[in-house]
Amino acid sequence: MHSAWRLTRGPLSMPGAMLSSLTSAGGLVTAVYQTENGDLPLIGQAIQNGGSSWAHLLFLTPAQAINALSLGGLHEHFAHVVTPRGALRFLADIDEHSPTFEVLRQVGYAVYSRQRIWQLPKGTEVAQCPQSSGWRIAFEGDLIAIRSLYHNIVPPLVQQVEPPPAAPLRGLVYQTGEGLLAYVELRYGQRGIWIQPLFHPDLQNLKAVWSELIHQVPYRFARPVYVCVRSYQAWLETVLESLGAEASPQQAVMVKHLSVSRRAVQPATVPLLESGQAEISVPFVNVENSRNA
Repeated sequence: MHSAWRLTRGPLSMPGAMLSSLTSAGGLVTAVYQTENGDLPLIGQAIQNGGSSWAHLLFLTPAQAINALSLGGLHEHFAHVVTPRGALRFLADIDEHSPTFEVLRQVGYAVYSRQRIWQLPKGTEVAQCPQSSGWRIAFEGDLIAIRSLYHNIVPPLVQQVEPPPAAPLRGLVYQTGEGLLAYVELRYGQRGIWIQPLFHPDLQNLKAVWSELIHQVPYRFARPVYVCVRSYQAWLETVLESLGAEASPQQAVMVKHLSVSRRAVQPATVPLLESGQAEISVPFVNVENSRNA
């Protein structure tokens, strides 16, 4: 249920799952829920990176044990572990045709976006790009422009769940004389590289820009590169297909909120109205004299 983790790091090994069940200090939480009627126990795992405001489901197994009762009990334990560390919501991405999708909805998950994962061809399979490229490593001075791009492209519903990019930046930016027109976040793992793109709709020559990007991804070596295209950037898929990229089935990106944000109301005191007497510093207006004038 965490495509970026699975494609870049692969499934977690059993020793790692056993260690995470003993301590959650590394961000991994593994738990088992057993119902009282003796049904199959449900095993689940979640991860919270660096005390972030969300945790992400990694897997649930076995499939026969996934039901609303077991998942609700498992979630109660997960929330008990991650909320003291600042998590306000759980995320999961899953095929909408999976039976687990309906179970997630039953325990409070809702779809806030959709995505498709594209695997890019190897750099040698794409025509060589020119020596000069608009792509470069993002640095701290790009943060304001990247956040402006984020707020202009990402729908408000998604912004409520996923915060804008923050320092330190880990990715590439595409800049021309017109300004910063694209940003791609890069996530690295031993199994692959994950690209999360933000492209301005006004960006021209998309095929050439993507060809340059394929060659500019640093430290690629022989690892496969995956591009996560959200539904609000679906117009990028035609270009990726023309470059020979292969697409996965569409996934639903879901969220379960652990708390409800509310605006704090602080009463403001007005001494003149509450005491019934005016302060010495408050001037009086002689209404009668003003009328005579």
